[in-house]
Amino acid sequence: MHQSSQNRKTFKTVVGLLLTLLIGCSALPDQTETRSGEVLIIYSGNALGELKPCGCDKEEDQGGIERRMGYLKQVNAQESNTLLVDLGDNFKESTRQGKLKAQTMMKALERMNYDAITLGDKDLLYGNGFLKDLPNIPWVAANLQLEGFALPPSRTKVLANGLRVLVIAVADPDLFYASSDSNMKLNDPMTALQQEIDAARKNEPPDLVVLLTHMPREKGIAFLDLSGVDIVINGHIEKDSDRIDMAPVQKTGKIFVQPGPLGQKMGELRVHINPDGEKTFQQRMVRLGSKAPMDPEMTQLYDAYNGEVEKLFMATLAAKRKQKQNRIFATDQTCLTCHAKEHGVWSKTGHSRAYAALREVNKSFDPECLTCHTTGFGKPGGFISEIDTPKLKNVQCEVCHGPRLEHAQNPQGGFAKEALAACGKCHVKKHSPKFDFGQYWPRIRH
Repeated sequence: MHQSSQNRKTFKTVVGLLLTLLIGCSALPDQTETRSGEVLIIYSGNALGELKPCGCDKEEDQGGIERRMGYLKQVNAQESNTLLVDLGDNFKESTRQGKLKAQTMMKALERMNYDAITLGDKDLLYGNGFLKDLPNIPWVAANLQLEGFALPPSRTKVLANGLRVLVIAVADPDLFYASSDSNMKLNDPMTALQQEIDAARKNEPPDLVVLLTHMPREKGIAFLDLSGVDIVINGHIEKDSDRIDMAPVQKTGKIFVQPGPLGQKMGELRVHINPDGEKTFQQRMVRLGSKAPMDPEMTQLYDAYNGEVEKLFMATLAAKRKQKQNRIFATDQTCLTCHAKEHGVWSKTGHSRAYAALREVNKSFDPECLTCHTTGFGKPGGFISEIDTPKLKNVQCEVCHGPRLEHAQNPQGGFAKEALAACGKCHVKKHSPKFDFGQYWPRIRH
C-alpha cells in the first residue's frame, strides 16, 4: 500500500515536470519563425566608364558619379535598411584614358559603400593585377575564379531590422574568354549557385536571397525558376548605344530587374516580407537628371581625373610635336574661296562653334571630346592643339567630306556621299539620342 502511494506521488511529480517543460517551451520564441520587415535594394551597373555625361544633349544629360553619390546620400538619410549592389561592366576602352576612367570609377564605388559588386566581362580589360590593386571593392562571384585573386562567392548583410540578406553572383561563361592556359576559370553558374544556397541553409537561413547575374536578359530570367532564389538582378551591356529593357518581370512571388545603361538611372526595389514569408515588391527607376544633387566629394574626384587626362594630353602633345606632320586638310578658309554660300550656312551652325563649347566646360584637352569637336584629331595631319593647329578647330567641311587639300589644288566633285557616314561617328545615342539624318540635314543644308 505504501509502495503504491509512493508510485502515485512519483507519477504526479513527473507529470508536473513535463507540464512545466511544455509550458516553458511554448513560451519560448519559435526559432524557425520567419522574420518580417522591409528592405530597399538599390542597384546600378552597365556604366561603361561614364563618369559624367558630356552635356551635348539635354535628354542624355543624366547620370555620373557626382549625381549618383548625391542621390545615395539622400536615400541613406531617409532609409536605414538598404542593400546597394552593382552589376558590373564599369570599364570600356582598353586605352590609357580608359584605364584612368576605370580607376576613378572604382574609387567612386568604394566611397559609395556598395555592399556587393559583381564582375562583368568588360571589367577584365586590364587583367587580374589591376583588379587586385584596386581599393577595397566588395566583389562577389560564385562561379568565377581569377588566378592570384580570391573572389568570395557570396556576401551576407544583416539589416538594422534584423533581416538577413544573402547576395550571390554568377556570370555567363559564354561572355568571358577562358581557356586551359588563361588566368581565369569559370564553372557552371547553376551548379555554383545551388551549392551556395545549400551551404547557407545549413547555417542560419537567410530571409532573402538576392542573385546578381551577369548575362543576356533571357538567361537571367531563367534563374527565377530556381528554388531558394527570391530576386534576380541582371546586368550586361555590349556598347553604350544598347537599349536595355528595365521593365521588371514577376513570377510566382519572385522578381527580375535590370539596371539601365551608362549609370543614367538608379534602380530601386522595395521588398516587404510578411510574417508568413510572403514577399511583395515595388520597383522604380530614378533618373539622375539635372535636378539631382551634385556631391562635392565626387566633384573633387572627377576634377582629379580631369587633371590626369590633361597630363596625358600634354604628354601626347609633346610626342606629336616631334613628329613631322604632313598637311592634308585644306581648312574651312580654303573652302570659303570657292564655296562662299555653303561656308556661310556652315558658319551659322553649331558645327562652327564646336571647339568653343569644349572650352566653356574645360574639356579642350580631353581626347574623347576633341575627336568630335575638331577636324582630324587623332588622324595624320589633323588637329593637334589650339596652339599648334588653330585652323583645324571646330567641325569643319572636311569632317564630313574628308581631307580635301588635293581637291582645293585640283577641284573635282563627288564628295557629298561621304557626309552621311560621317554624321554617325559623332551623332551617337548618348550625344544625339534623337538623331535622324532626314531631320538634321535641313538645319545645315548647303
